[in-house]
Amino acid sequence: MNFKIPPISILAASALISVFSMTDTANAAIFGFSFSNVDGLVNGVVEGTVELPDGDGMFSATAVTINSFPTALGLPPAPIDALAAGFEDNTFMVTDGEITGADLLSRINIQTGFSLSDASNNAGPTFLDALNAEDFGATGVLDNDSFTLVFTSSPVSTPEPDSVLTFLSLGLFGIVGKFASKHFQ
Repeated sequence: MNFKIPPISILAASALISVFSMTDTANAAIFGFSFSNVDGLVNGVVEGTVELPDGDGMFSATAVTINSFPTALGLPPAPIDALAAGFEDNTFMVTDGEITGADLLSRINIQTGFSLSDASNNAGPTFLDALNAEDFGATGVLDNDSFTLVFTSSPVSTPEPDSVLTFLSLGLFGIVGKFASKHFQ
């Protein structure tokens, strides 16, 4: 006996795949950053990434990761999630696919702060260091004028889960079809 997949099943599967394919997929753009010590006591470079919604506009970062820094800072090993312990400011301006403004002040832990501040917005210094009032960044990697802060454009956008769900639904449909063809002959 030959088993035929009822047309209603094919129609239902097609509708499900269409729904997943038509959802508005949000993308994330990942930008690199780096800055060097100019005014602090620890020489070296701090590098990492900033994840923002794709497109132009003013956004809050969804992730900021510090990938490398001078070991003299005494921080836990990289990578460090710069938003995990909280933040006071988190605003980035993206124009034509490039970060054109930044104002981020976050905590790495209770004693250590991190700041990315574009020199044009006078938001403050760029630093990775202690967060006490007397030396606000001066004992670590610090660029008071943020002249060494550089952002690099995202080479690719990362798809969000909707794309993955579409592929999973196609795979599930194939598995069900194979199962049905073996067991209903």
